[in-house]
Amino acid sequence: MKMTQKKRFPFAYCCTALVAAAALFTLAACNRGESKASASGEKGPVTITFRTWNPNDEAFAVVQEAWKAKNTNINVELVQSEYSDHIQSLKVNVASGEGPDIYGIQVGAIMNEFQEFTLDVASKAAETWGSDWESKFVPEYMAQVKGGLDGYYGLPLGGLTSGYIWANMEYFNKYNLEIPTNYNEMLEVCKIFRANGELPVLLGAKDDWINLDTFITIAADINTEKFFDALEGKAPFTDPDIVQALEIWKNIFTDGIVQDGALGVNVYMDTHNMFTEEYAAPMMFNGSWNTNVDFGTGKSFEVFTIDWNMDGRQAPVLPAVDVVVSINKEGKYPDETWQFYSWLVDEGAQLMIDQRLQYMPVKANARINTANFSKNQIENLDTIVEIANDRARGYREITYPRLKQVIADQLKAVAIGESTPQAAAGIMEEASKSERR
Repeated sequence: MKMTQKKRFPFAYCCTALVAAAALFTLAACNRGESKASASGEKGPVTITFRTWNPNDEAFAVVQEAWKAKNTNINVELVQSEYSDHIQSLKVNVASGEGPDIYGIQVGAIMNEFQEFTLDVASKAAETWGSDWESKFVPEYMAQVKGGLDGYYGLPLGGLTSGYIWANMEYFNKYNLEIPTNYNEMLEVCKIFRANGELPVLLGAKDDWINLDTFITIAADINTEKFFDALEGKAPFTDPDIVQALEIWKNIFTDGIVQDGALGVNVYMDTHNMFTEEYAAPMMFNGSWNTNVDFGTGKSFEVFTIDWNMDGRQAPVLPAVDVVVSINKEGKYPDETWQFYSWLVDEGAQLMIDQRLQYMPVKANARINTANFSKNQIENLDTIVEIANDRARGYREITYPRLKQVIADQLKAVAIGESTPQAAAGIMEEASKSERR
C-alpha cells in the first residue's frame, strides 16, 4: 500500500464541447429494465438499502433519478448520516445481521474491521466485466482498495486528495492580504485577522479524520517517507522528523492559527457550514471534495497548500479513495444488489462527478464534464488537478485500527497541552511495536 514515491494521478476533465472526443470509459453494460425475481423467490419490486455518509442526499438524488428511469423493479433507499454516526451504528447493524445491502466505507483500518461481513466482489466483477476487470480502474486506487487484504471487499466511487486549506478571498481583499505560502506567512495573516476581530483558520478538530489529514500532510512535508515508514514499523515514531511534525501540529493551536475551541467542533456540519454557508471565516482546513460547493455568484474562493517547515517546498497532498462501496454478504437480495451496485460504481459514479463534482474519477481514462460547474469551481479544480499531479504522495488512510486510534488520540492530547510532542511520539512508538502487521 505504500506509495511515497511520486505518482501522477490521472486527474483530468473536459468541457461540453470535448465530451464526445474524450476517452470516457464505460464498463460492460449491466442488466437494465425489469428486474428478475429475487433469489428469495419474490416477484415484483424489491427495495435494497444503501447506507453511507457519502454521497449526500443531493448527490445521490442524481443517481436515483437515472436509475429509476431504467429500472422499475429495484428500488434503492439511501440511509445517509454523518460519518461518525454511520461507522459506529453500522458496526452494530452488520454484526447483528440487520445491516444494509450496500454500505459506504473507507479503505484502510475501517475496511479491515468490516471484512468478515463483506462480500469479496472479485468473482462477480470478473463475471460481469471480464477477467481483466481490474484494469478498468486506476491502479493506484485499486491498490488502496485492496490494501493487505486477500480480495476486493468493495469498489471505489471516486478519488480525492486531502491536505488543503480553503480561502474566502473577500476577507483577503478586505485587509489587502495575499494567500500565505508558508508557516510564518500564515501566522502573520492569522494575527491580522484576529486583531480585526476575525477568525483565523477553521479546524473541526473534534473529528479525528481532519486532524490526521492535517498532521500527515505536515509530516510528509518534512519527510515524504518517514511517517509512512513508521506506520509499517520500518522507522520509529520518535524519529526527529516526526517529533518536528508534532511540534508544528502543537504550534498551530498555541500560535493561534486555528480558532479557539477547535477541539469542540466537527467539520460537518460545524466548520463546513460556517465557511461555506455563513461565510463567517477567512480560511478552513478541508480536502479536494470541497470543490463541489458552489459558493454563489460574486463569491471567490481559493484552495491552496503551504510550506509547513519553512524549507522552501510546498507540502504534498494525500491521495485516497472516496468512497468505497461494499456489499453485505448476508443481504436479502444478492442478484438485485449486484445489478444496482455494478451500475453505481460505473455510470452512477460518473453522473455524480459530472453533475455534482462529488469525486475525482477512479476509472481508467475517465474525464470530468465541467459544463455544470461555476467559473470559481473550475478554477479550483484546475489548482487541485495541478497539485495532485505534481505533489500527491503517500496515502491518506492508515491500515491498522489500533495504531490509527492511538495516533489520533495523541494528536488531541498534544493539541490541548495534555502531552508533549516527545511524549506523544513515544506513546505512538509503543503502540507501533505492539502492532501485528
